[in-house]
Amino acid sequence: MDKVTNIFPIALAVFHVIGATLFIYLSKAPDFSYITIFLSAVLVALSEELNSKSLLLFLVIFCGGFLIELIGVQTGWLFGSYHYNTAMGPLIFGTPVIIGATWYAVVVSSCNWANRMAKHILIRSVLAGALAVLMDVVIEQVALHYELWSWKNDTVPWFNYLCWFVFGSLFSFIYFRYSKGQNRTAHYLYGIWFLFFTILTCVAL
Repeated sequence: MDKVTNIFPIALAVFHVIGATLFIYLSKAPDFSYITIFLSAVLVALSEELNSKSLLLFLVIFCGGFLIELIGVQTGWLFGSYHYNTAMGPLIFGTPVIIGATWYAVVVSSCNWANRMAKHILIRSVLAGALAVLMDVVIEQVALHYELWSWKNDTVPWFNYLCWFVFGSLFSFIYFRYSKGQNRTAHYLYGIWFLFFTILTCVAL
């Protein structure tokens, strides 16, 4: 399996180069953004140790991420007042199913960077939460431009980033408790996503 997972970062890089090109030149490309998220999350999950703990981690972060987004969309108590558009794929009570995969990919990729920065689990978790916020900052700019979701008054509230930090840190702590945090694919995905969304932000300006 290691020989297969070794090519995952290359596959993700190629896929995102194609994706960025399509985003820039094809107006309908954002409607298929959920495919990029799905592929990224699947390759990251397959790069974990394939056991019951990894499956449980995937389900906890995926379902946990979906649940907090559902609460946010329906009540505004978390993140702020916002709603998703159909470009994110199938919705359940106004919340895209794929958003759970987004949380999984962002959290695990952030953890695999934070794991190289500190040893104590609490410090690593907080660092991963901060990295998740940084990723959300660049994602938000692209999402608003391509109308993947919308915020009240077209302004991202600071509360959104606070929620990302809190839940990002919490999910990261859970991840570190049951994973070694040595996922090569996830490590590269953070850089690929950051570059991908930064390029699209610059193009949108």
